[in-house]
Amino acid sequence: MLKFKIDGIPYEINDFISINNYAKVFKVKDLFTDEYMAAKIVNIITGAPLEDLLDSEFDQIQYLAAYITQLFPTKESIKFIDRFEIDGIDYGFFPSWKELTFAEFIDMDTICNKKPEEILDFLHILAAIMYRPIIKEDNLHQFEIEKYNIDSVFKRSELFKNKLKIDVILGAQFFFIKFAEKYLNYTQTSLITNLSFWEKIKMIWMSWRIVYKLRSKKPSVGSSSSTELLKMILQNTNISTKKN
Repeated sequence: MLKFKIDGIPYEINDFISINNYAKVFKVKDLFTDEYMAAKIVNIITGAPLEDLLDSEFDQIQYLAAYITQLFPTKESIKFIDRFEIDGIDYGFFPSWKELTFAEFIDMDTICNKKPEEILDFLHILAAIMYRPIIKEDNLHQFEIEKYNIDSVFKRSELFKNKLKIDVILGAQFFFIKFAEKYLNYTQTSLITNLSFWEKIKMIWMSWRIVYKLRSKKPSVGSSSSTELLKMILQNTNISTKKN
């Protein structure tokens, strides 16, 4: 944790970027010049008044902004995290996609069908759906989590908004990407290379959503049919990207 003062008032910078602050920063990242963005980042993360920051020494604000920036996860540093602890409670990622309930699927589907820029406002809720209190465990990576309950989701999401590292939810998105990669062996990986990170997430979710529905309606459908379905979706995405 980094502590500093602006006009004699103490402020602190945590050693991680929360989901809430991540969303706030990315919403305004294209609205300011580099110089003003440095002050705005410090303002968002610490709550220090923007006017006071703009009146502060240039080197101090640049240093603080650089310190905050290095806390943001990079593409190389993002990895899947299946469990974590907050305030003495262990939370785990739902163990099996095959056992995903209808309620879980519908609530995630509602969020993931929003526009990419709108998904930022729902990351904490998405995290609360995916990660729930561990109620039983055989070992570090084999466990059972609390039964899905929409009422507890919203309470948990408020906790996650400011106390959960953005690394965790980005790692969960990485899980979606890894899920799709095993199907990309059957088609060209270049089909999604021109899409932005959140566009990829949306496309992969849509692909998995159809496969989920297909398996739910027709249990006898095998992986071959699912693969062909994903291949078709990816090819259509490629055509759409080229047109744009």
